[in-house]
Amino acid sequence: MQNSKGLAVINRRQVLSAGTATFAGLAMPSVLRAQPVTKMRIGVVPLLSSGPLFIAVAKGYFQKVGIEVELRTFADGALAIPALVAGELDATVATLNAGLFNAVSKGANYKLVLDRGSEKPGFGSTTILVSNKMYDAGVTGIDKFALLKGARFSMQAPGGIDHYLLANGLLKAGLDPRTSATYASGLTYPDIIKSMGTGVTDAAQCPVPLAFLAESNNVGKIIGTGADIVPNAQLGCWTMPTKFLEGNRKAAVAFAMAHIYAARLFVEAAKTKDPEIVKIIADATKVPGALIEKAAPRWTGYDHEGMPNTQSVLDQASFWVDTMKLISGPVPKDALFDLGIAEEAAAALKSKNPFV
Repeated sequence: MQNSKGLAVINRRQVLSAGTATFAGLAMPSVLRAQPVTKMRIGVVPLLSSGPLFIAVAKGYFQKVGIEVELRTFADGALAIPALVAGELDATVATLNAGLFNAVSKGANYKLVLDRGSEKPGFGSTTILVSNKMYDAGVTGIDKFALLKGARFSMQAPGGIDHYLLANGLLKAGLDPRTSATYASGLTYPDIIKSMGTGVTDAAQCPVPLAFLAESNNVGKIIGTGADIVPNAQLGCWTMPTKFLEGNRKAAVAFAMAHIYAARLFVEAAKTKDPEIVKIIADATKVPGALIEKAAPRWTGYDHEGMPNTQSVLDQASFWVDTMKLISGPVPKDALFDLGIAEEAAAALKSKNPFV
């Protein structure tokens, strides 16, 4: 408005409003300042181990940092990589697999940016399951893997974490993992359990709580965990295209902030069986809450700062190159990772956590 001399007058309300906006901007980390909403297409697998993502969605954490997520479901993280390469996804859970490492060695257009679960002893979610026939034949523990020579292994995707754990079990038993067993792929975990029940599959990796369900239905027997074979093995990483990282780095960091904080809640809930978190995961995965509770605390290990186990990732890359000879390699570390995303996100959470 204007005074009698035609000069603009700013009233008290305008001053207070302007001041509040200015100070709010100064107090917030740059990733949280006023910004347009960024839409992100996210690839996800509907498993218990995806709990942090489901928690972040259910609690509105992404919206709080200016992210609108569109979830696209895949049976295995390895199956989402072609969609990522084709530009159909902005981020995806990528289970570590030979195909991913092979693509990186050839100059793939994506980077591993954030922890997506590992086999921390006592918390890892992978489970080694054998048929009743094999159990009766003496395969009663991981130390009996030598008795699986000539066995039929089933897995979701070749060169993935299932393949990695089963092959390492054979290797530790003194067997050649390339020739000592038959590997069949392309089945979902429920189908793998069915095939074990019909005698087609002798052994498999199956995540909790499905493995518990299989055992309770007398389909097979649990003989150990992935952590018993390769402790602290990295199961997967959040992966983003290089183009997205270059053009939307603030959004990438904001996504990581929401996921890291949700992962902290997930890990704590695995210890306490928090009913709210159990319900969120049950609704997202369609797994009964009672089974999710039974699986606790083995929901999947997550790093407090969102950092993947880089040595495990490099070890897996070397395994597919040197031991299994599925890819030619080498796979350089700087071609695999952009760990600055997790580092910036963890630092921002320490500076000002928008989720508490």
